[in-house]
Amino acid sequence: MPCAWPPLTLKIVRIMKLTTILMLFSLLQVGAKGFGQITLNQKNVSLEKALRNIEKQTDYVFFYPGDLSDIEVNIKLHDVPLEAALDACLRNLPFSYKVVKKTVVISALESRTMVAPYQLSGKVTDSLGMPLPGAVVRVKGKETRTTSDSQGRYYLTVEGTDVLVFSYIGFKTQEIKIHDRRVINISLLETKTSLGEIVVTGMMDRKKDSFTGAAVTISGDQLKAIGNQNIIQSLKTLDPSIIVLDNNRMGSNPNTLPTIELRGKSGLSQTELKDQFGGDPNQPLFILDGFETDLRTIVDLDMNRVASATILKDAASTALYGARAANGVVVIKTKVPLPGTMRISYTGDYRVEMLDLSDYNLMNAAEKLEFERLSGRFTFNGNNSYLTQATLDTLYYARLANVRRGVNTDWLRVPGQTGFTNGHSVYADGGDEQVRYSVGLNFRNATGLMKGSGRQTWGANVDLVYRKNKVSIANKLYVNGYRADESPYGSFSDFSRANPYNTPYDKDGKVLMYLETLPRTSIIAGFGNIGSPLYNATLDNQNRTTNLNIQNNLQAVFTFNNSFKLDGGLQLNRGGLKNITYTPPEHTMFQNSTIYERGSYKQTRADNLSYNANLMFTFAKAFTEKQLFNANLRADIEQKEDESIGLVATGFPLGTAGDPSFAFSYQPNSKPQRASRIYRRNNVLASINYTYDQRFVIDATYRLDGSTAFGSQKQYSPFWSAGAAWNVHNESFLQNSSVGLLRLRGNVGTTGNQGFASISSISTYGYATNTNILGQGVSVLSFGNENLEWQKTLQTSVGIDLSMFNNRLSATLNAYDKYSNPLVVFINPPSSTGISGYATNAGNLTTKGLEANVRFSPYFRPNGLTWSIGLLASMVRSKYGNFNNILNSVNSQQLANNSLIRYTDGHSPDDIWAVESAGIDPGTGRELFINAQGEYTFTYNVNDIKVVGNSRPDIEGVISSNLSYKGFQFGVNLRYSFGGDLFNEALYNKVENIDINSLYLNQDKRALYSRWQDVGDRAQFKGISLTDRTPISSRFVQRNNFIVGESFNVGYWINDTRLMKKLGIKSVRFNVYMNDIFRVASVKAERGIDYPFANTISSSLNVSF
Repeated sequence: MPCAWPPLTLKIVRIMKLTTILMLFSLLQVGAKGFGQITLNQKNVSLEKALRNIEKQTDYVFFYPGDLSDIEVNIKLHDVPLEAALDACLRNLPFSYKVVKKTVVISALESRTMVAPYQLSGKVTDSLGMPLPGAVVRVKGKETRTTSDSQGRYYLTVEGTDVLVFSYIGFKTQEIKIHDRRVINISLLETKTSLGEIVVTGMMDRKKDSFTGAAVTISGDQLKAIGNQNIIQSLKTLDPSIIVLDNNRMGSNPNTLPTIELRGKSGLSQTELKDQFGGDPNQPLFILDGFETDLRTIVDLDMNRVASATILKDAASTALYGARAANGVVVIKTKVPLPGTMRISYTGDYRVEMLDLSDYNLMNAAEKLEFERLSGRFTFNGNNSYLTQATLDTLYYARLANVRRGVNTDWLRVPGQTGFTNGHSVYADGGDEQVRYSVGLNFRNATGLMKGSGRQTWGANVDLVYRKNKVSIANKLYVNGYRADESPYGSFSDFSRANPYNTPYDKDGKVLMYLETLPRTSIIAGFGNIGSPLYNATLDNQNRTTNLNIQNNLQAVFTFNNSFKLDGGLQLNRGGLKNITYTPPEHTMFQNSTIYERGSYKQTRADNLSYNANLMFTFAKAFTEKQLFNANLRADIEQKEDESIGLVATGFPLGTAGDPSFAFSYQPNSKPQRASRIYRRNNVLASINYTYDQRFVIDATYRLDGSTAFGSQKQYSPFWSAGAAWNVHNESFLQNSSVGLLRLRGNVGTTGNQGFASISSISTYGYATNTNILGQGVSVLSFGNENLEWQKTLQTSVGIDLSMFNNRLSATLNAYDKYSNPLVVFINPPSSTGISGYATNAGNLTTKGLEANVRFSPYFRPNGLTWSIGLLASMVRSKYGNFNNILNSVNSQQLANNSLIRYTDGHSPDDIWAVESAGIDPGTGRELFINAQGEYTFTYNVNDIKVVGNSRPDIEGVISSNLSYKGFQFGVNLRYSFGGDLFNEALYNKVENIDINSLYLNQDKRALYSRWQDVGDRAQFKGISLTDRTPISSRFVQRNNFIVGESFNVGYWINDTRLMKKLGIKSVRFNVYMNDIFRVASVKAERGIDYPFANTISSSLNVSF
């Protein structure tokens, strides 16, 4: 009887049988995978990919030499062993294989198995099929090399297993394995250069690594990331060389142009050197799409159209513009149409401006009345027979009654409002490789901070580009205009000086014409009725300017071959401006005028027509792999015609609404005025650039300019530059280091300044308005100087560009020296000559400075979170020389006008001149001065005037911090300024210098609380009862250190979401900005005297379809 298995034992046996079967099955699978059948069916795949696919079907590990991705094979296998698959892959290829255990080793055949050398030929072209002459073709690892001929052909002796390396400057280097081929044609791709790696000069684009000048290119997106106000406001935040001077009088008036300096001053800014058609002689030159333009066009330009802005700073970068470039050049390039299906984008810009009154420190009603009492306003001194103490008491108690019943008018808020701006821009482009087009429309409406003020701008542009074979033609048509309205409320200072104990309305809510109506005796006594600044604003005032401008830019390029190119441009520009200013007869300014003089109408019309043509020949050739030579020869001609006509009519009946046909006459002793100017210039330019091994760069420029702005004996003048650069990062000892960029550069050259009136060199005459028995007379209006020389500036500049740690640290450092000699100055000859003044050459100006732009990223993940901090810094110092005594008459006039500026050898244009003060004498409350001998005196002497400060800061710039994470961006930009001095007008005019006739105006609180009152008081300001005139002294000059919240921005960009695709939207970008949101200063001084400053919050929405 068989032995029965115990139940547990039987269960174990069954498990062992099952396990054995599974193990056998697994072994069969391993065998199949290791030795069995491989299936492949692939065409035109790389050898590397084919081997990877075989490896995946086995458990073997493959080793093979180098990169096999450029070797193509065709394989069709079905259930074949490993060896058969390897034989099929490597058939007719210079490789062998060996199987060792579970490893497959593929190796190149030894050289003895290679084929004999043979001749290989081919052609090198660019992406458009144009031949590339001078392209270097070499065998990798050997000395064998050649260059392509004029047709791009090359011939080279090679072996079948060699690797060819093709290189051409400006194109990507490519390697190709020969694999026994006899002919190899190749098309090289141009190197895609980012915007930061090129310099847009306005005449030609240059790679930064072959440029010796100091220049920075900023993209349109970078400009828009700072704010949506205008290009200039963004540029000053992004580069230390651009300084926008605060306009303390006009504040944030949207119709006032900013005052701009680039690397300080290069000449004098005398008013006499300007005419109504000229600009600021210290303002940089502006180039828009290759042609000169003015500051007004740049400020009004739609920022959404801007592709880039380039700042050219030194001689090497600005010498291309010769006589116009001493103050630097700002080149704006607008977007060009791109090929493809039509793309449409819309941008909406919205801005809110709020009054910034934080710097005003005015008295309230009770304080002002008490100040008047302490100043003796209501004390009869017996000097006026029309005035009595009773009259003064009545006036005092009437005002006191207003104070006690709570009258405390905030006059600063009366003319002000919150300003709103909305801007809209639509842009569409498209086309193919031959014909491209773009169309743009924009409109912006800005209401100002003062009621009734504002600005509307609009524009349209049409761009067409045609490219075929060797011809390229581009045409840009701009049509733009604006309407500018000034506030009917007049000057903001009229309201800041109004007394808070007066109310602008009567008991019925009607605007009062006079805030106080005094008895006739008081008027005769000099007190008079006090007019209301609000009343005039209710009248039919008008101050409006309209403008229309049409401009067409045509540019054509003919490319002979890769070495020779000819391009030319033609610009036509036509503009017209009209201003009408009307003051109705009811205005209080006419209260003492006759009926025939009440009311004023002023009209000015200005028209301009200009053309500008240029032709440039370019030669560029790579002689060897390491040498590249560029040369340009260019000629320009330009003519501008300007004409203005103006008239002033006076005397209007009530209700005529400013119709000039109702005027009684022209303004007394005047007639309609007309002025015209024809300005011409021409020039020829030659420039060369040589680059060796992408390490050493030299360039030179020579330009001969002719202009009608200078004397007939000096109409032509040469300008030049020479520069060198060393790209240290391309040296072998810095390869594979943390230094990605290290460039040393320097240059020297001369540039000029043409920002002067044409009348500087031309005598002009005017006919007398009356006649006598001899007929009508002619008088000299201005005396021209036919020997007036060109103002030239010799510039020397050195700089360093550095980038390290994969661009986590970047820095640009520049040092420069500008020497302008001779200067163009306007002097006043003796009155016996009958000439009011004329232009001549005198003196020189030296300006030296340092600039730094440093950026570091503590956390740097380009595809994730990136945080960077930056520092911009600028230091500038200037000094006059060699004036001798030529400008003594000008300095005497400056003294008579209470000006703080002098033109003196060895001193700066920014120096502040006054008598040094020792402060207020505690015993008398009078000011003590320090004379030239260092002695204390109560006597003010103009001979003791000296330099007591300098308005130029020791250092100024911007501290920034930017954070980005995927589509999110956040930025902070703080402007700082340290070491500059300020003459505090508020202290001079509203704390002191308050005479008896100025007591009816409101004043600064310090006039009440900080002035001397009793013996022994140690006060900053003289006695409160002293109303005599205070001379200018150092007491009013204060150190002006400040920090401004210049720009805060938050943005988010999204694209390619599922919802957006359904809606046909490609991308959406949204930004929020805060500009000039706060200001912390060491000086309490009024800012925005005639028009207030603003704190701005704005947003921008861009949608692309």
